[in-house]
Amino acid sequence: MKHLIIGTAGHIDHGKTALIKALTDIDCDTHKEEKQRGITINLGFSHLNLSNGESVGIIDVPGHHDFINTMVSGASGIDLVLLVIAADSGVMPQTIEHVNIITALGIKKGVVALTKTDLVDDDLLDLAKLEISEYLDKTSLAKSPIVGVSALAGKGLSELVRTIEGVIAEIDESEKSNLFRMYIDRLFTVKGFGSVVTGSVTGGSISAGQDVYLLPGDYQKYRVRSIERHGSPVETAIAGDRAAINLIGLKSEDFERGMLIAEKPIPATEMVDAYIQLFADAQGMATWSQVTFLSGTFECQTRMHLLNKDEVRPGEDGIVQLHLSKQAILMNKDKFILRNSSADATLGGGFIIDASPLHHKRKTTKLTQYLTQIVTNIVSDSSLKQLIAIELKKEFRPFTVLEIADKLNIPVAELVAEIGTAELTFIRYLSKEADILVDTGYDLSFGEKILNVLADHHLKNPLSSGGLDLIEINGKMGFSKLKHSKLYLEFLLQKKRESGEIDFHNNSWIIKGHKPKLDKKTAGELSWLDQLILNYGDEKPVLQEIEEKCLQQKIPQHKLKTYLGLMADGGSIRYFQGEFLHSIILDKVRISLLSRLAEAPEGIEIQEYKEIIGGTKRFRALAGDLLEAEKSIRFQRGEGVETRIFITEKGKKIIDDSLS
Repeated sequence: MKHLIIGTAGHIDHGKTALIKALTDIDCDTHKEEKQRGITINLGFSHLNLSNGESVGIIDVPGHHDFINTMVSGASGIDLVLLVIAADSGVMPQTIEHVNIITALGIKKGVVALTKTDLVDDDLLDLAKLEISEYLDKTSLAKSPIVGVSALAGKGLSELVRTIEGVIAEIDESEKSNLFRMYIDRLFTVKGFGSVVTGSVTGGSISAGQDVYLLPGDYQKYRVRSIERHGSPVETAIAGDRAAINLIGLKSEDFERGMLIAEKPIPATEMVDAYIQLFADAQGMATWSQVTFLSGTFECQTRMHLLNKDEVRPGEDGIVQLHLSKQAILMNKDKFILRNSSADATLGGGFIIDASPLHHKRKTTKLTQYLTQIVTNIVSDSSLKQLIAIELKKEFRPFTVLEIADKLNIPVAELVAEIGTAELTFIRYLSKEADILVDTGYDLSFGEKILNVLADHHLKNPLSSGGLDLIEINGKMGFSKLKHSKLYLEFLLQKKRESGEIDFHNNSWIIKGHKPKLDKKTAGELSWLDQLILNYGDEKPVLQEIEEKCLQQKIPQHKLKTYLGLMADGGSIRYFQGEFLHSIILDKVRISLLSRLAEAPEGIEIQEYKEIIGGTKRFRALAGDLLEAEKSIRFQRGEGVETRIFITEKGKKIIDDSLS
């Protein structure tokens, strides 16, 4: 099922609204003033049922010169234009202005409805078709089919619908963004339900029960209660749909024209880099021209700073930085229209290069080359990898593919397909959990920073054989606010490990080959402590006693803790839940017990275990816990079952290794 929107365009009184009523049986002129004046002032909405049972949305836009701004808001987001031209009038001023706008907005698919054919003879009809065809050959609607119709007589309507269906079949929906956005063109209240907003879904999808954000603003969330598409309830609205969305909690005073709803917060901007192209019949513009900026339903006064030349003449293009007079929600590749400052003449249009640029106070050759390259890549659609690389350089951090797709305003699938082929000029880390992109130079810098962070830790903790865990490194790297930072660090740490620069030791990351640095005094104190613990023999060492003896040797408690950690790291003592035994003692017990268990496949009883282990009750319990924790023995316990001890496969291997 295709989700598409048809938009009308054409001169006033050429029969757009009458044609839509004849095609859909829906009158788009619903406002009192429109009825009185006989013209469309506001956007009208309907839908066309197709022969395959599907339907497409229709936006009927005003043709009157005074309502071009409304026409622009309606044309933004349409997939196919139904250009309406009266056979008895031909191409007129608003026809040309509308087609210019359609071209500037990048709409390339269209059907021409040649209306009022009942008012002309065949010769005039053929002449009108020829005139229209020759005119359109110079626009984005070149080769568009032309169908003669009469809304009044019902003539040619079936052929027009078939033609529209044929063009719809040629439209590729894959180019739409994956991020849900919808400019609000109407807001009204339904008693018992609250506020309903309508608009054209320009990207992604939204379902009942989800939250959306009203933007720009303070990121206020609203829950979607219900959705209608073409007047029928649906669970989900998808890019290309005309949708009416009932939002819980939204008040009319929260809304102003130019706002949109989106599935997540999008930072507002008051400055964008853009590519513009003036219409051939427009006035030229110099640096710092004052213009009216229109994108979707958003409109504001704007100062235009030309970056690659001093003047843009009619029919020429340019690269500019637009300084908007109020906050807007814009994304890379968004299309826009420019009108003069009094908004009574359309000058041209373009697309956003960068929705969050630096402030370019001066024109430089390097800046011009950089922006020109971006424009070339966007226009050609052939260097998406370069656009990705440029985007990755803007911030010193890793990005997910979803973030980059959102920034470039392209579908994730298109981005993934592109980076899955040929060589990349940036780094990609891919796993089942993550698909992360990072600039090559930044990745090297992050790798160096990891080495510096670990080296600094070792310098400050010379007696520790351990390093830092993932969470500690993440904090020191300044990544803690990034949701995907830990996944990126896991990739990077493993990469550094494989290159032989770092290692994983005792659940922490260390510089490869790191060893504690002991001076003569420390080495002597460690040797004394080692012997003290060994002297406990078949008794469990008592930490309080050890602390008291250490104090007599002028070894404070904090240093004792460090020493015990070093001994554990070095393997001279073994810990279990805060208690420990000397490894020499445990090794002796282990061999004695495993040797007996190897001869007893049926296991041994607890009494025999006590005889083999010897020592105090607490000593035997700790030794058993340590051996069970290392999985060399297994205790069989249970209510009403006499405890027995068995050797494990690991235990058998230990015995075999000790005999070989």
